[in-house]
Amino acid sequence: MTNPPKFKVGDTIYWYCDEDGRVHHAEVQYVNYAKVGNYYIEVNYEVEEERNGIKKTFFIDDYDAMDSEL
Repeated sequence: MTNPPKFKVGDTIYWYCDEDGRVHHAEVQYVNYAKVGNYYIEVNYEVEEERNGIKKTFFIDDYDAMDSEL
């Protein structure tokens, strides 16, 4: 794999949300891999977050995930 994931299951990741202009955080539930071409693997992180009293699942791309709020 040419681009291993930055995070693993159980890690807390942060990401910026364009909808509300805030940084959110959640624990990684799954790390998903998708092969793109012959050499590149696209990575995203599956997380759950409660919004307005409803649990939602989000898929955060590897390049959007951060290890702190900055």
